[in-house]
Amino acid sequence: MYLLLRSGGQQLMIDMERADDRSFVVGQYTYRMRRLAGKVRRLATKMWPDLPAEVLAERLTFEALETARDTAWGDSGSFSPRSGSIVLLGRWDEDGSVAIALHELAHEMHLRHGGYDESDGVIREALAMLAEREAGLRRTFEREPYHSAAQLIEQLEELPAFSRMSFPKRWAEVVSVTSAVGLADLINYYLDRSERLGLARWLDRVTKNVEVRDQLLLRLATTSLRYSLEFRRLLIKKLVRCKPETPVEHLIYVLDSIATLDRRYPNDDLERIINFCFAPYMPQRRRLFAFGS
Repeated sequence: MYLLLRSGGQQLMIDMERADDRSFVVGQYTYRMRRLAGKVRRLATKMWPDLPAEVLAERLTFEALETARDTAWGDSGSFSPRSGSIVLLGRWDEDGSVAIALHELAHEMHLRHGGYDESDGVIREALAMLAEREAGLRRTFEREPYHSAAQLIEQLEELPAFSRMSFPKRWAEVVSVTSAVGLADLINYYLDRSERLGLARWLDRVTKNVEVRDQLLLRLATTSLRYSLEFRRLLIKKLVRCKPETPVEHLIYVLDSIATLDRRYPNDDLERIINFCFAPYMPQRRRLFAFGS
């Protein structure tokens, strides 16, 4: 890990792990080079036991300017598959800067584990946010794909079946998907496992055909892509309560109809839309009759 100091048109590269532990100030924050580098190394090697030594030695650079550089989105770091990661100091305190470093290292490890080039922006950022959240940083975003990635990772981490796993296992689960829809499917899977909603058992009853099962899960994930856990839960509960004789193509039609009506009428009550579309396929409640003399 190196620190690139720029001042008055001059620049200096410092090996952070070999430096003394004196403090220096960038903007409103104070840092200690060796301590900062040590925190990054400890967390990174714990999170990714297979982290190559040359990554930290050659592909992670901290940059300190006379004044914290302003960019359109207030970027705190960047990653290039060719040259590695840069973390700008002066945007966050020491612990926050460690988390940003792990965010950028997540892109590096995604590239090395495979799937980086095939993944959409949501997945790339979701993995990076999974790493920075592991280091204790919680950020909110308005711009895509960062907003969607943060929302989906936050939902996953609310589910005990996912959050109780070690970081390497959580990382392996997210790195195995390449699209936002795939991440939505992963959330639905862990929601079912966490709350035992019966989705897996219901799929076994509906069909043994793997392709048909995948088609149903894809439609469910696509429909629920931007839903909160509350509406995911409602959607799954309705789906597993459908009449057993309901044809698969009707179930797919219902999910497509919900997505269509939600897009067409974004201000309508989503719960009412879901209930309306599922109504024809719900079993009728049994009525109790009292007989008197």
